[in-house]
Amino acid sequence: MVFSPPARIVGLITRGETMTADTATTATLDILAADFRVNSRTVRDAAERHWYAETALGPAVLRYEDCAAILRDRRFRQAGADHMANQGITDGPVAEMWRDVILNIEGERHNRLRRLVSRAFTPNAVDELRPGMRAIAHDLVDTFAPAGACEFMGDFADHYPPQVMFDLLDIPEEMQPQFLEWGKTLGLTVSYSVAENVDAIEAALNGLYDATDLLCASRRRRPGDDLISRLVAAADRGDRLTTQELRSMLVALVVGGQDSTRNQLGLAMALFARHPNQWALLACRPELAAQATEEVMRVAPTVPIVWRAATEDVVWRDLSIPAGTRIWLLVGAAHTEEATFGPGAARFDISVAERPAQLAFGHGVHYCLGAALARAEIAEALPILAARLPCLELTSAPEFRPDISGFTGPTSLPIRFQPLGG
Repeated sequence: MVFSPPARIVGLITRGETMTADTATTATLDILAADFRVNSRTVRDAAERHWYAETALGPAVLRYEDCAAILRDRRFRQAGADHMANQGITDGPVAEMWRDVILNIEGERHNRLRRLVSRAFTPNAVDELRPGMRAIAHDLVDTFAPAGACEFMGDFADHYPPQVMFDLLDIPEEMQPQFLEWGKTLGLTVSYSVAENVDAIEAALNGLYDATDLLCASRRRRPGDDLISRLVAAADRGDRLTTQELRSMLVALVVGGQDSTRNQLGLAMALFARHPNQWALLACRPELAAQATEEVMRVAPTVPIVWRAATEDVVWRDLSIPAGTRIWLLVGAAHTEEATFGPGAARFDISVAERPAQLAFGHGVHYCLGAALARAEIAEALPILAARLPCLELTSAPEFRPDISGFTGPTSLPIRFQPLGG
């Protein structure tokens, strides 16, 4: 996938100029380059020089302590609300949807929407879904395990997280292929290629909106125990959930429940293929699944960059940050910082029981609503894959989506393994 954002984006994103007391100590990073990677030697060198680096889009924060503190600091808001305007999308269906997605809403309205849906994602609620996750994972592996090879993204990752979400929402089987296609297209909303894909995104939105309206009407007639039924009931009992809020909530659930975990699974498999001893260890000790999940997200997070924006003029250490400036938290680099994680911090090791928390899910009021679900999906899938796909290898070097594309991950992942009994 070639990433070439319009040149005008650079001028739109930065709000004013940041100033530092000693610019000679800071590096400059080209985060818009197609080959830019947060876990590169270039970024590690920049982090050794200073706690932040300059970029064309605003300062990039490189160290764990500062990333964690900014995520907690209420002077910095979720920056996703600016994402469409920064690409020139200020009106029309895509802009309207983006303004209503829970990720981009602040204050009491955000709190209200979060309360309505959060009960579906508590650890206890997620635990009830684990048997279904295991069944889905086994069914998918059954389709390719005897062959000793597969294209992992298309054969497993494209289907496993969406199927879990379909079960949570009780999407009829005949509608699921179309939901998959809409989810792939709507995943472009977190990229920097929205303008050139806006027609396709609008078509996917219209299709998903029509389907949402039909599903909501059906659940009003015959309510069930699924999340759509609960959201419809909340709207009907006066919790002020509008039709557009229902539609936008489904967009968030379809995109978040599909693209993010899909890519994290692909990154996990690519990482384990480079560490065969860790793959064998997980197969022998499936009780390490939760640790393995956190270690994968530490070393190879699908969200290596977290967005924030200053709500007021802020002085952070030696940096003056004008209100509205977008801040790029390079958590993927911070996760392997030796000052925080100790010597050999970049080493992948699922047997380490205690590490500082990884930051890819964010923090505070915008902490990822589906974090417990994503963790459970990955933790249930990985031991099954390790047990059933021994001797994992990559058959070719994978290509990855750009780190700045919202969710990074393999565009395809051809693998081979030893068929059991073969």
